[in-house]
Amino acid sequence: MGCLRVFLDGEATGAVNMARDAALLAGHQPGDDPILRVYRWEPAAVTIGYNQDFSDFDEPGIRAAGFDLVRRPTGGRAILHADELTYAVVGTSPDPVFGSSLHETYLKINQALLSFLADLGVAADISTGESREEARGLVCFRSAGRHEISVGGRKIIGSAQRRTGGVFLQHGSILAGPRHLGLPSFLRQAGNSDPGELAEVTTDLGQLLGAPQSGEDLDALSPRLAEAFARVLGLDCGLA
Repeated sequence: MGCLRVFLDGEATGAVNMARDAALLAGHQPGDDPILRVYRWEPAAVTIGYNQDFSDFDEPGIRAAGFDLVRRPTGGRAILHADELTYAVVGTSPDPVFGSSLHETYLKINQALLSFLADLGVAADISTGESREEARGLVCFRSAGRHEISVGGRKIIGSAQRRTGGVFLQHGSILAGPRHLGLPSFLRQAGNSDPGELAEVTTDLGQLLGAPQSGEDLDALSPRLAEAFARVLGLDCGLA
C-alpha cells in the first residue's frame, strides 16, 4: 500500500493558497506519492480561472470589501472562497490509483468526496453536466458541470483540474456557508448580478447539517476528509 501525503494547512491568503497549490504541482514527478492538501481562506478571496479575464470583475469593489483577487493555476470559472473547505490533490496520471484520463481522475476523486459527505450523513451525487449557455457563464457555482457534486440537484462542490507532464492538480471548493452568494455583485457583465439565482442552485454544509460551520468546525472536518481520501484511494494516510 502506498502513502497519501496529507497537508492540513488551515487558513491563508488567496495568493499564498494558489502559490502553494502551483508549487506542489511543479514539484511533483510521475510516480511520486500523491498529495492531499486541505485549507481555508483568510481573508475571503475571489479566484478566477486560468483563462478568465480580470477585466470581467470589479477589482476595486472586491478589494474594498476586504477580499483578495487572484488567478487559479487551473481552469474553470470564478469562485468567492469564504465559508468553505478547500481540497487540492496532486498525483500521477496515467496511474493505477487515478486512472489514465481526466475523466477517470475526476471520478476517483469524486468517490472520495462522496464518501466524505456520506460520513456526514449527506447523500450526494455527481452532476451529468450543463448546457453550452451555462458553461459560458462567469460564475462556477451558477451551474453544475459534468464532474461536479450536487445534493438534491443543488451544487455543493465545484472542482477544476490541470494536467502537465504526466501529473495533475485538482482542487475544489466544498461549500460550508452562504457567503459565496456575494460573488455576482462583483461582476462587471450585465445580467449576472443576482445572488438569489445562485442561492437557488447551490447548497452548503451549514444548511445540510443544520448548524453554521465555523473555521474551527471546518478544521475538525479536515482529518475526516483526509481519511475518506485514503480509504477510497487505498492508501495509507500520513501527515506531511
